[in-house]
Amino acid sequence: MTLRPLLEDVTQNTSTRFVSFTAGSHRFELALMKADYFQNQTMVINLPKNRQALLDHENINKIGHLEHMFQLSAMEAEELRNYLPDLL
Repeated sequence: MTLRPLLEDVTQNTSTRFVSFTAGSHRFELALMKADYFQNQTMVINLPKNRQALLDHENINKIGHLEHMFQLSAMEAEELRNYLPDLL
């Protein structure tokens, strides 16, 4: 077995919260992971779509950010945006 060079190899304890909810006509299944490595942001993983983003209270309100990161329609993103502040 040959050794491959790594740019980084970090192990940390994390806290992960799994939430499922319906907002409007959409169902969201998320994993929210917190670790010191993320520097005051939360890794939010949309489980069914296998998409993730580092989010905080500031960037969830940037127009188009959730739409782009999670491949959501404007309506879906707005529904998610209403829930995220309480989850982060």
